[in-house]
Amino acid sequence: MLKGTPIETGYYSLLERHMVPRLVRLKLRPNHISFLGLITSMLAGVAFIYSPLWGGTLTLLTGLLDTLDGSLARALGQSKKFGAFLDSVLDRYTELIIYLGIWCYFYRQGSNTPIFSLIILLIIYGSLMVSYTRARAEGLGERCLVGVFQRGERIILIGLAGIVNTVINTLAVGPQGGWARDIILVGALLILAVGTNLTALWRFLHVLNNLRRKKS
Repeated sequence: MLKGTPIETGYYSLLERHMVPRLVRLKLRPNHISFLGLITSMLAGVAFIYSPLWGGTLTLLTGLLDTLDGSLARALGQSKKFGAFLDSVLDRYTELIIYLGIWCYFYRQGSNTPIFSLIILLIIYGSLMVSYTRARAEGLGERCLVGVFQRGERIILIGLAGIVNTVINTLAVGPQGGWARDIILVGALLILAVGTNLTALWRFLHVLNNLRRKKS
């Protein structure tokens, strides 16, 4: 959804002006940032188990690091296949770790484990299929950037949901809990469970239609 928009352009412009030069002066390399993102995602997953506020904050930091490694690679002229492959694989791990932490949070709360297990599985399945459909399409020479719930949007939604969820729990729900407890985080998970799979289906049909037109 954000790909190719002025929001994305402005965001990367800020990174390249203010953050990338500092990383260059520190003599950091893109792969360093990729591994730092993986470590941060592990911390985010663990933090989500005990505090969605910190889990969400670290998740947003993970997203920042994920965009920084690409910007740094371009600034250093090191946009190579090795780094791109490493970054793509680590991105999948970082996201899965965060979802695992969220599942553990609800498990600790004594929530309906089978339901939340199903929701998390649907999100994982949809997220992987969103990435796979793009990778497979590009392997066939087709561009495939359609859809709303790409990785950036997923990370932003989960990060913000973790933060807002804590605020709502504290102000509106209170320590005693109630039916509205964790409603923001649950809502975000349901949106992702549906949205990621619809995005994967959208990409699937989009590429099939393009290939069919070229064939005819």
